[in-house]
Amino acid sequence: MSDPGRSEPRLNPRLRDLPPSGTMAVGAEIRRRRARGIDVINLGGGLAEPGPACLLAPFAFDPRRNAGGDPAGELDLRKALAEKLKRDQKLDFDPAGEIVITTGAKQAILPTLLAMLEAGDEVLLLDPSWVSYAPAIQLAGGVPKPVSLLHANGFQLDSSAIEAQITPRSRAIIINNPHNPTGRVFTADELAAVAAIAIARNLWVISDESFDKFVFDGRRHASIAALDHMRARTVVVQSFSKAFALPGARVGYLAGPTGLCESVVRFNEHVITCASPLMQWLALSVLADETAWTARLLDRYYEKRQAAHEALRTMAGLRFTPTEGTFYAFADIRAHSTSSAEFAARLLDKARVAVTPGIAFGSTAESFVRINLVGPLDDIREGMRRMRIALDQGLA
Repeated sequence: MSDPGRSEPRLNPRLRDLPPSGTMAVGAEIRRRRARGIDVINLGGGLAEPGPACLLAPFAFDPRRNAGGDPAGELDLRKALAEKLKRDQKLDFDPAGEIVITTGAKQAILPTLLAMLEAGDEVLLLDPSWVSYAPAIQLAGGVPKPVSLLHANGFQLDSSAIEAQITPRSRAIIINNPHNPTGRVFTADELAAVAAIAIARNLWVISDESFDKFVFDGRRHASIAALDHMRARTVVVQSFSKAFALPGARVGYLAGPTGLCESVVRFNEHVITCASPLMQWLALSVLADETAWTARLLDRYYEKRQAAHEALRTMAGLRFTPTEGTFYAFADIRAHSTSSAEFAARLLDKARVAVTPGIAFGSTAESFVRINLVGPLDDIREGMRRMRIALDQGLA
């Protein structure tokens, strides 16, 4: 007979059944191997290089920041972000009620969805897309509806594919531009087609623009929120982790209509109180140097992109679409494996190089791996050298 005192109370499967983060799984495996003394080149994620100069200086926080702050975020940071959005995209957001500071971009996505959705509502998302969108939709009680971005079409936004997924329960669409993981920068025509659907079908649009500063070859990032009639139905999300190389600060923000922002602030009040005022101060200090800082980062990412492109072109059986934006390369590995997870595991074992399996980003990406170019140039070159040798010799 079992002892009732030893049995655990029942758990709700809501969190247990969420898929793990494919990108974080790569990071965990790298840490395990490095702890055993194995030399691993991390092209799955990694620490941005160069890092902000403020991180090298002694920290001198205003003691008044060492307190629970405004759940909407510190007003001086919100004002600076309103100026940035106006300068970058000619978007007018009132810092008093239309911008909310969050603990990273992830923590902007979930309460935004909670504010939009009722149980069973559907959210369209691109496939492939960032790994945390679908779980956030599920946590908010919604149903993810993937819209395929096909390699054969150059990963273009296809309005007919979007229309095919819309039902009476559709409430929103999430786009990520520039796009993680493919590296696409969606054109004005592509964004206009999405906007037309959102207006005609009365959909919200969540526009994750975390890579807005990193576009190449004369391209320009455009926000869908700036198109006619889109300001009132779009939530713009950005992150200090990407544009400012501050992933450790965990600061993100959203800009959108007042009613939605009020709902997100209510979430913050009860769940996080506020994003760290100390880290918001750090974000504000980096934002003050935005133009010069992001120009330096962009120059370095361009150099890394070029080195990766040159190396990838020499690799047996590997095909890739040149990166238009972000700091990723997205490579087609079908000549070597039908399983991106298997390919990545064999590459890690044989070459000691970590990449992210495409399947982490959706079923459409099963035949791809994502290569992260955020780290030191020497690491990228060495990782590419190891990859080339491993592919020449065969990964079996």
